[in-house]
Amino acid sequence: KGYGGQPMPGAPWPTQAGQVTGQPSAFQPPALSADPAAQQASALQAAHAVSAGKGGFHPQTSHGASDTGCHDCSCHDHGPRKARGEADSDDSDDDDSEDAEDKDRRHLADVCYSFLAYSDDADDELLRIEEGFASITDKHDRALLMPPGMGIMAEMKRCAEANADFLKLLIRGDEDMQEYHVLPEGHSVEERNSSKVRTVLRQFVRDWADEGQQERETQYGCLLEALERYVPLRRDQRRRPRVLAPGCGLSRLPYECAARGYGAQGNEFSYHMLQASKWVLNETRATHTHTIYPFLLNMEQRRGARDQVRSVTVPDVCPAQVLCPPGHQDNPPDFSMCAGEFVDVYEDQIGEWDAVLTCFFLDTAKNVFLYIRTIADIIKPGGLWANIGPLLYHYAEQRNAISIELSWEEIRPFIAKYFDFKEEDMRYAMYTTNARAMFRTRYKGIYFAAVRNNVETEGESFPVF
Repeated sequence: KGYGGQPMPGAPWPTQAGQVTGQPSAFQPPALSADPAAQQASALQAAHAVSAGKGGFHPQTSHGASDTGCHDCSCHDHGPRKARGEADSDDSDDDDSEDAEDKDRRHLADVCYSFLAYSDDADDELLRIEEGFASITDKHDRALLMPPGMGIMAEMKRCAEANADFLKLLIRGDEDMQEYHVLPEGHSVEERNSSKVRTVLRQFVRDWADEGQQERETQYGCLLEALERYVPLRRDQRRRPRVLAPGCGLSRLPYECAARGYGAQGNEFSYHMLQASKWVLNETRATHTHTIYPFLLNMEQRRGARDQVRSVTVPDVCPAQVLCPPGHQDNPPDFSMCAGEFVDVYEDQIGEWDAVLTCFFLDTAKNVFLYIRTIADIIKPGGLWANIGPLLYHYAEQRNAISIELSWEEIRPFIAKYFDFKEEDMRYAMYTTNARAMFRTRYKGIYFAAVRNNVETEGESFPVF
């Protein structure tokens, strides 16, 4: 569908250090080494602790194991949840819980294996490209084919190997994923999971590369400016204002909030995105340490003959160096990531957030009223909701999925019932764009900054996830 940020079924990650319980935006720093580099690493491991949002850590959730996909949006329809207060049945619920746990673990395994199997996916695509070059048999056509022509295939294979090594690092560099470090013989990766792995490479460009700076400035920039304008930091504050960024992809937006001194939490439903963000937040030690080739398998819409082998280095900033510099462990950042479906995780956190920042997120709902009501519930009066993004509606083209597709004219009055609009306009935005490509999708999305009023929310939208 063209961009990420969609909530996807997933399970909370186990913590590497520290633990989050109760309130997921707080964390306890681990014991710190005397070595400055180790101090940075261990402190940020705690900063990336992931909680379920309801009672701390759990090895899995029971809300479905299927990854709906940032870009292709193939989904799993969870159906209605039980009404609040509905009694649990004894045996059947235990069976359902076990089934859900098994599904979650199988799905996590499939995600990890899709990272490890990138080389197979790339080999298949490169073979197709090579066969295309080889099909040019006419001597006149071959004479007109300018260099590098087929000669670039060896370089593309080396770039694919570099991508594969990087993606394996995201799994094998994570001690929590030890049981998934080896790709089982004969394991078949679903095409949608292979597609999401390619998407992760492009998302690294958007969130953690110099090349993504323009996208971040046009989209994250306006949200951060609204945050500083309507929820300013003050020296006399007893606690940091708490900011939530749902559907945050590789977590750059909540990181930027934490770097400015706010208490920040990112929420994401994609195992692919969570695993990648876990690496960049916990395992990086310096800037520009890893080279990837995010556009390698994209042969269409190229202007230059070598554009597909163009490299990008990540990360452009080292989160550990910024958030946990040596000598500043007495005041660790209030920063965390929370895995799970947005509504299911946050619906009971009434009035607990000072701000919610949504970027390319609102139209990931099957029922946008449910998102709006939940956001109104969790923001305290006087708090901020800042948003930017189009209304593409991720589930619109899925035949068996519920998708309520409303215009901005229809959505705005519902938001205005609970929020006072302070800023509102239409802004152009791109998503995971290849800056050198001959084709780009430019969205004209709605930007607004609105302050929560004192009107209590009413009604209860049908809970479709």
